[in-house]
Amino acid sequence: MFKLPHHMMRFSDMAHTKDELLKLRFELNMARVATLVELAQAKTAEAKKPPFDREGAPAETLRAVIVFLHATFEVALRSYQPKDGKSFTFSGTSDLDKALTRIGTDPAPFKSLYPPLGQMAKRRHRIVHYADLPTPIATLSEEWSITDEWQLMMWLIAVPAFYYKMRIALGVASDDDRKKLDRYETAMGAHVEFGNKIINFSKLPAEEHMRALQEIADSGFRTAKFLKGEIE
Repeated sequence: MFKLPHHMMRFSDMAHTKDELLKLRFELNMARVATLVELAQAKTAEAKKPPFDREGAPAETLRAVIVFLHATFEVALRSYQPKDGKSFTFSGTSDLDKALTRIGTDPAPFKSLYPPLGQMAKRRHRIVHYADLPTPIATLSEEWSITDEWQLMMWLIAVPAFYYKMRIALGVASDDDRKKLDRYETAMGAHVEFGNKIINFSKLPAEEHMRALQEIADSGFRTAKFLKGEIE
């Protein structure tokens, strides 16, 4: 997960190129997103709830995270668009094709990231325009579930993965950017494994549940370690 380096707290006092400033702003916003996620986790723990049992403030905080994460991604893409008077908003995967094409980049290497990013855009739209209600006639939001948690984690991986991949395609990436992309792509694979174990859990006989729960926990910890750079 993103953490805010001490030097970024006062980056406005230093001279930066435009590209460096854009990157610092992206990473600053991702650090803020990570802080909000940690806040939701802390509030859940204080209430002595299971890790994925979010309700009240923790659930609403994570909905706000989705909106902020989408905005961070949208602004990052818009920042690299040519100044030709055309506006850019990210509401679906077709917008990604247009954005990448406009900056002279082949969209093909990015396609594996389209599904989670498209899902994020849809969820943000549902939150902002429909109060995150599941149907047009619903008056109550569905409870935040382990599926919501898994999807949010995937979006938290996919957004920076796309960003660093874009920087590489544009020829402005540092060696550190490349290392970060490798870490996020590895974390994405581990997170898919984590999701598959959750899906398969309900199909197992009761006597295998304890073993399966340990494997699920191990997969989750492995994803977290990849994101923190503790596993190369």
